[in-house]
Amino acid sequence: MKTILTYLIIVFTSSVLFSQSEIATEAINGTYHLLEAEKGIGNKPTKSKLFQYGEFAGDKVLAIAACAQCMPAIYKYQKEESKELGIPVFYNDYGLFVITYDNESFVMVKAADADSEDWTDFSYSNFYSKNEAKVIAMTQEKIKAFVVAVSE
Repeated sequence: MKTILTYLIIVFTSSVLFSQSEIATEAINGTYHLLEAEKGIGNKPTKSKLFQYGEFAGDKVLAIAACAQCMPAIYKYQKEESKELGIPVFYNDYGLFVITYDNESFVMVKAADADSEDWTDFSYSNFYSKNEAKVIAMTQEKIKAFVVAVSE
């Protein structure tokens, strides 16, 4: 039985995100290393995730999964927020934002208070990068500083 991630990979197109610097699908897709371990297969901690960008049901989406057979979390591309910040931004129904950090890295955050305009207090944050050296150099304080800087 095919998983949703496999299905998404098949139906994904070679769409491009539109921002100040266009990011091709191939630049996003791949394995990312995590600053903080997250639940993986069998709820065991994992320090890597698979990212896949494409289109699903007419929306530009980013799918993130712990493995190729795992159910992915789906984040929809936020056109207005991306335009305002000048970088691609994705969001899911659980209040998690995935914000492009650079051409091979992302920051994921969830505001402590979903109704607040204050982007300095997070109930969750993590850093994902294809480059392990960037993960090693990242801290929770740097994540916060980055989000504050792009949100101003």
